[in-house]
Amino acid sequence: WANSFAFVNALEVVSVPDTLIKGDPSFAGRPGRFQGLSWQAIETVYRVNMGGPRVTPNNDTLSRIWEPDSEFLVEKNLVKIVSKISSVDYVPGYATEETAPKTVYGTCTELNTGGDPAGNFNATWDFDVEAGFQYFLRFHFCDIVSKALNELYFNLYVDSMMVVQDLDLSTYLSNTLSGAYFMDYVTDSAKLSNRIRVSIGPSTDRRIYPTAILNGLEIMKMNNSKGQLSTGTFLPSASSSTAKKKNVGMIVGVTVGSLLALLAFGGFLILFKKRGQGRGGHSK
Repeated sequence: WANSFAFVNALEVVSVPDTLIKGDPSFAGRPGRFQGLSWQAIETVYRVNMGGPRVTPNNDTLSRIWEPDSEFLVEKNLVKIVSKISSVDYVPGYATEETAPKTVYGTCTELNTGGDPAGNFNATWDFDVEAGFQYFLRFHFCDIVSKALNELYFNLYVDSMMVVQDLDLSTYLSNTLSGAYFMDYVTDSAKLSNRIRVSIGPSTDRRIYPTAILNGLEIMKMNNSKGQLSTGTFLPSASSSTAKKKNVGMIVGVTVGSLLALLAFGGFLILFKKRGQGRGGHSK
């Protein structure tokens, strides 16, 4: 391919649990589930620690980096930061330290309603993405703000569409407070825009104190129908081109060799026949 090139700077092979990403996640904003997630190639675009500092590989069992959410917040004055890392409880059968470290589950961004029971607004994060792909979204939750079970109810939105209404984390975790939990979603179809907007907001039930939290978020690009993670022109690998050349060379060699063998055998028969006739006898 003329005027094209490819390069790689480094390669890392990291062992991760088979259960880290599995199952058939729900679509964000409509009924149904995405089938075949295990067959998808995925590329991490964002890994964000809501309400907490930057998490370095030394503080993550899988050597991941989690960035603070401040640069993605649309209105910083609408939220407050909560940190209770020691309160995090990993309930068996749910999230583990491989899912996300305590420094992610133990911090959160919460709506700053200022004690106003009539507060009604959302906290929103904007993320720039590449259009033309579906995205896998993993939300991390841990109720470190409530003093008792069944106090926290809130709504989750993706691109202004309701994903979960009146989310009560304690009901998902066998009535455990401060239990680490995650929820997986896939965008409904290939993104037409280059932005994903995530929001949390209070329940519409006015009997419930208006607040909402988010502890962490991962956004991963999924391969398109061509098996690509880039919209650029697909270039076949050098190895495949070399293999094709070798196959063509082998076919040509076998064909030419067979023709030469047939010609030589035919010439030998003609010569033997003439020699037999020259001696006045019949050729055997």
